[in-house]
Amino acid sequence: VLAPADVGLDFGVALSSLDAAGFQAADASTNAWATAARFALPASLTLQSPVYRIQTTGDAPDAVTFSVKLPANVPLDTLDAYGYDDLTGRWRFLPAQVNTAGTLTIPTRTIPQQLALFSAAPITPTLIVPIEITQSLTDSAAQVASVVAPAGMQPALDGSLIGSLAPGFNVNASYRLMPVIRNYFDPRATDPGTVAVLMGSRSGRSAHIQQIAAFTAASGFDGVFVDYRDLPDDQRANLTLLMEELSSTLHGAGLLVGVIVPAAQNQNGAWVTGAYDWQALGAVVDYLQIELPLDPTAYMPGEDRLVEAMLRWGVGEVSRYKLVAGLNARSVYQTGDSFAVVSYDEALAALGDVQLDAQSLGNVMPGTPIRASLDGMTAQPGIDTALALPFVRYLNGDGTPNATAWLMTGGALRARLDAFDRFVLGGATLNDLSAEGLAADVTGSLADYRLRLPGDGEAAELALRWRVEGAGGVLLSEVETRLDEDLVVTLEAVEGNFAVNVEVVQGDRASVRSGAAVAQFRPTITPTPMPTATATLEPTITPTLQLIVPTADGGGGIGFVPPVNNAPVVAPGAGSIAVGNFEYGGHVTNSNSEVAASAMREAGMTWMKVQVGYVPGRSPSDIAVIINDARGRGFKILLGVVGRPSDLAAGGGDYIAQYAGFLGGLAALGPDAIEVWNEPNLDREWPRDTISGANYTSMLAQAYGQIKAANPSVLVISAAPAPTGAEAAYPGQVVNDDKFLQQMVNSGALGYADCIGVHYNEGIVGPTQTSGDPRDAYYTRYFPSMLDTYWGIIGGQKPLCFTELGYLTPEGYPGLDPYFAWASNTTVAQQSAWLAQAMSLASQSGKVRMLIVWNIDFTAYGTDPQGGFAIVRPGGGCPACAAIAGAR
Repeated sequence: VLAPADVGLDFGVALSSLDAAGFQAADASTNAWATAARFALPASLTLQSPVYRIQTTGDAPDAVTFSVKLPANVPLDTLDAYGYDDLTGRWRFLPAQVNTAGTLTIPTRTIPQQLALFSAAPITPTLIVPIEITQSLTDSAAQVASVVAPAGMQPALDGSLIGSLAPGFNVNASYRLMPVIRNYFDPRATDPGTVAVLMGSRSGRSAHIQQIAAFTAASGFDGVFVDYRDLPDDQRANLTLLMEELSSTLHGAGLLVGVIVPAAQNQNGAWVTGAYDWQALGAVVDYLQIELPLDPTAYMPGEDRLVEAMLRWGVGEVSRYKLVAGLNARSVYQTGDSFAVVSYDEALAALGDVQLDAQSLGNVMPGTPIRASLDGMTAQPGIDTALALPFVRYLNGDGTPNATAWLMTGGALRARLDAFDRFVLGGATLNDLSAEGLAADVTGSLADYRLRLPGDGEAAELALRWRVEGAGGVLLSEVETRLDEDLVVTLEAVEGNFAVNVEVVQGDRASVRSGAAVAQFRPTITPTPMPTATATLEPTITPTLQLIVPTADGGGGIGFVPPVNNAPVVAPGAGSIAVGNFEYGGHVTNSNSEVAASAMREAGMTWMKVQVGYVPGRSPSDIAVIINDARGRGFKILLGVVGRPSDLAAGGGDYIAQYAGFLGGLAALGPDAIEVWNEPNLDREWPRDTISGANYTSMLAQAYGQIKAANPSVLVISAAPAPTGAEAAYPGQVVNDDKFLQQMVNSGALGYADCIGVHYNEGIVGPTQTSGDPRDAYYTRYFPSMLDTYWGIIGGQKPLCFTELGYLTPEGYPGLDPYFAWASNTTVAQQSAWLAQAMSLASQSGKVRMLIVWNIDFTAYGTDPQGGFAIVRPGGGCPACAAIAGAR
């Protein structure tokens, strides 16, 4: 078929054909053309039509369309058109689509000498394993990988490549190495502009291609992938030209080329690919990877379902053996129409922790029934049989859906890959196979898939496996229940301490982490037997504020030493701390420190605070061990999460979205509280010249939404500002805390926090005093005025949470740094009594929900004397613990 506007010049066509039997029997003496073509035929193709011989005369038009009758009784999903070129001696794939007339339409710009239809047979699938810059290639991922694609390189405006590759790969391994070059380090902050500039000129393309070729050849790589995302539609021709020229250069050096494209979109019955011309790109690259959606329902079988319909069209545009399905190997957490990749354990985190009923707390007598349950959301487990995909549907208190966790097990991943077999794709990319949090059977399932071994069959139902253990981990009872069923067990004639542990199990898989599947509680006040703990992350410690508030008379500045205060100090009496709605705890260096935990228990503390650092790309699962440790020692856990001002300045809104998403991931792990950032009114914690309560509130709002969507029970605490009045002395670097808090209130922050964070750490007089500080009368000097000022600003609409409250004393240490000389004469006795008094006042005020002592066991002592604030003093004693305990 020729277009009427372009019929060529004196163009003529002579067609002849051989049926399948004649083609197979042809010999060189009778049909030399058929013999050569038969020998060149790939083993994976089976002839399903006559072989048409096409001879032409004259000048051919720019495009010709062939229409070939479809063979009977042949699956159309595996039917391909191929053309043979006498000069190259090769068969090449011809894009073709089935039309409504029941024929195959084959448009082409290059007329082959022979044309035929073939059925495609499966080949050994290619499994591509990317490595993100925050990951390292795992041994299990390396064992199943056909291709390893480390990330980390990005194009610059001059065409060069910047960055460094993710670690862990081996250039001498059996897999191919094809680094992926991206126009982003984080997919939420792509850079299409730089790519457009490079592709827009011949010199730009040439420079970029030369850089890629040199990088690939010099490092001994097998090729590269190009992943240039979010390109505008008008860059379609430029991207095609870049990939044509890059492929020509690298293929000439014996290297491979892959390109990563977004999923096609169906608009009014037509498939649209924007800047990414699948047909043109597929003609020149070796791999065309399609980034498929996270939504599991997109993979439902059916001609009108997204993935199936798209692939049916796609194998007509690109050789199916080049097509690679871009998938995620981890689980997916769905909230409304939003989907996020999470670890297997994170997906189960909303089930909560073990809780004992009131009769099971305290000293349980032998023979007393013990009832335990999970304290998280109501959960409805199930299996989507069409996808072989287990799920847990989490419900709100009124029974309405809250979220759905889709659990990517090895069997579910295998079922998804097997569903692609109907299209005989070339392979799959497992985007997070080197990430933490895979279901235990994923890599084994992939190994079986590569070898075409059968899968494990139907998925098992989720259940709870409860274990009651005595001293030394001795198993006393083991019971398996439904996911929504409580444990009721009676221990006859058993005395001593025991632990109630739980695992979420599914066949041979077990999720054994606090907040999702493992929890331990002591029914007595003696230590609970603990399972072996994993290593705890080293926390990022926020330095104590060093800015000294300037005053009108200049008193209290650097090097200021107050007069000795010899007044006796008396701790409050028993019953002064009114527990109930008020709770208290301490900030520790490490959640697995038994020294800190013992001191906190002595003081009657129930909360443990740990500060953790966020950097882009960090997985929330990194923090699970901290939650486990705190819970295992009997404490509620407050996570203070702070990032770096430089990252925030560089990323802006995109960084805030990433940070908020990280907090949502943390919330899914089941901590009791999260403090969103730390002291954002200082340039030590927030980018200079952008410090304001309004800017912080935009972060808080996004964080609050993500946290509550993941786990509504998590207490969200706004970041406590640093108490300071130094704004005038340090413009752009500091905003006074009262002004900052008022800006927050004016920006709606009270709608995005359950508790308002407060820091108080500069007192050198007792917490009952409202005057007498020798420095000045500034309100941050005095506990009552701090409390009243903050309460007044927020209008009493939210409770206050002191996330740091401490008194500095150098006793037992050398002299203080000049910045902190104001505390030189504070004694340990005063520190102890004042902390107990502050707790008493806070608990009785009706304004304070929580008070965290800054700090328990820090030892650093220099320009930032954290050890001077610690209540565990040099030598190991804790006078403050006794004072606080005595005031309960």
